Amino acid sequence: MLQEAIFNQYGIVLERRESSDRYQSFRSGEVLYTVIPLSSIDEEELSERLKLSQYMLQQGDRYVSEFILSNQGSYISAEGEKLFLLLGNGSLIESRPFKLGRKLAKFHQRGRSFAEPIKKCNRIGKWKEMWEKRLDQLENVWRDKLHSHPTNEFEKNFVDSFPYYMSLGENAIQYLVDTEIDHDTTGIDAGTVCHERFHNELWTGNYCVKNPFDWVFDHGARDIAEWSRHHYFSHVHTYQPGLNQFTTDYRSLGELSAFSWSLTYARLLFPVHYFEAIEEYYLNVSETRKNSLEEHLNQILVQSHYYEEFLKRYFEISQVAVNKLKIAKVDWL
Repeated sequence: MLQEAIFNQYGIVLERRESSDRYQSFRSGEVLYTVIPLSSIDEEELSERLKLSQYMLQQGDRYVSEFILSNQGSYISAEGEKLFLLLGNGSLIESRPFKLGRKLAKFHQRGRSFAEPIKKCNRIGKWKEMWEKRLDQLENVWRDKLHSHPTNEFEKNFVDSFPYYMSLGENAIQYLVDTEIDHDTTGIDAGTVCHERFHNELWTGNYCVKNPFDWVFDHGARDIAEWSRHHYFSHVHTYQPGLNQFTTDYRSLGELSAFSWSLTYARLLFPVHYFEAIEEYYLNVSETRKNSLEEHLNQILVQSHYYEEFLKRYFEISQVAVNKLKIAKVDWL
C-alpha cells in the first residue's frame, strides 16, 4: 500500500487524500505531497528537473514543489515493483483569483537566468524537427488508412480531413522558418522554464502548485501559445476578453519582441489539438476513450472555420502592433 510505503521510506504520515486529476496527492500537516510514478529511471532527466526545481525555489517562487529525500538518502523509492518519487509543497495558499498572464511572465522572468546546460528537457530550437517528424508519422498512418479504406466514422473523418491539417502544419513550419530568418532575438527570447502544455488548471486547483514534471526548457512563446489555444477551445465563442486580458497582463512586465509574437503564432498555426486526437486514438486506448475521441475529432472538424477566425484575429485581439513589428500575415486566412 502506497501510504505504508511512504511512511516506511520517508517517515511521513499521510493524513488525507487531496483531489487531483493527474497525480495522487496527500496532505500531512501543512505540506501537500504529490506522488510521481516512474515507469523507468532516466537519471539525466530527473537530475535536470531537480536542478530546475531547486533553482526556481531559490529565485523565490514558493509555489514550486521540491523533491523529497527518503530515509535512505534517495529521491527514488519503490512500492513493490513500482517506482515513484515524492514532491512536497509547504506553501499551501488556497488558489484565489490572480492575473495569470502576469504570474506566468514573472515565472518566465525567473527561469531565464537559469545558466546550467539542459539536454533532456530542452526544446529550444527543436520545434521544426519535432513537427516534421509528427507530420511524417501521421501521413504514413493516413496513407495506410486511405489504401485499406476506413472502417468506422473516426477513420473516415481522419482520412477526409488530414490533407487540410497537414497543409496547416506545413504552413506552421514555414512560418517558423521565416520567423527565425526575419527577426532578431532580444533578451526576452532567452530560454526559460516552460510547460509541456500550459493552461489555467495547472495553477488553479485547490492550491497553487507548480510541478517540475509539467516543465520543459523552451522559449516563453510556448506557454503563451498553449494557454491561448486551450483558452480558445474552452470558450470558442467568448474567448476574446480572456485572451486580451491574459496577453495584456503578461506584457505588463515587459513588451514582447517581434520574434516572440511570431513564434507564438507559428505554434498556434500548428494544429497540435488535431494531431493529439489522432495519435491517442491509435495508441490502443479503451473503446470508451475511442468513442470520446470520435466525438472530440468531430467537434474539431465542425469548428475548424472558427479556429481559422481565431487565427485571423489573434494579433488584433491581443493588441499586437503587427505593422510596426513587421510581423508576417498569413495570406490564406
